[in-house]
Amino acid sequence: MNRKHKHQQQPQLRQIIWRNWAAIARSAALGAIAVCLTGCEQVIEYLPPLPDIEILLNQPPQPPFPTQTAQTAQIEVAIRQQINQVRQKNGLQPLQNNEKLAQVARKYSQQMAEKNFFSHTGIDGSTLQDRVNAGNIPYWMVGENLFRSKNIPQPVSAAVEGWLKSPGHRANILRSVFTETGVGVWRQGNSYYITQLFLRG
Repeated sequence: MNRKHKHQQQPQLRQIIWRNWAAIARSAALGAIAVCLTGCEQVIEYLPPLPDIEILLNQPPQPPFPTQTAQTAQIEVAIRQQINQVRQKNGLQPLQNNEKLAQVARKYSQQMAEKNFFSHTGIDGSTLQDRVNAGNIPYWMVGENLFRSKNIPQPVSAAVEGWLKSPGHRANILRSVFTETGVGVWRQGNSYYITQLFLRG
């Protein structure tokens, strides 16, 4: 097996967190830290402050974005359960499932899978904040963990264990201020793309 193929099999993780201090009308979004982990190499990128963003009210409801398959639906449930077990072991309240948030996560996992990229910035230039706002979901604080794997038979344990070993991802999982979560999984061949969003409304 050559080195390139080995690299393709390594699970990859991304973490980001945004804050929105006035989620109903206007918000001054703060800078954030994105932690990227690929193999044994860790890169920390300080994101610049975002401009003021106006959230449009009375947007038309978004159509439901269903799970890809019964298998990916089971993976989504299993990830939520394992993350909540970790939180409870650390004295935190479990996160409530937010299906609208899960639809945003699922749609983004599909976009990464079909467009063959892995980033907190969408192929169209969208940010996490853009995607949550497009889902018409009000929030005060929101975070995102990403995971991508290839040829890994147990994507649930690989994702959760990988996140817990990364300080940035672990911080999102154990952030007491978060109260809701949405997990979206998309499979492309032997690869799984997993997005978990954390939210405080």
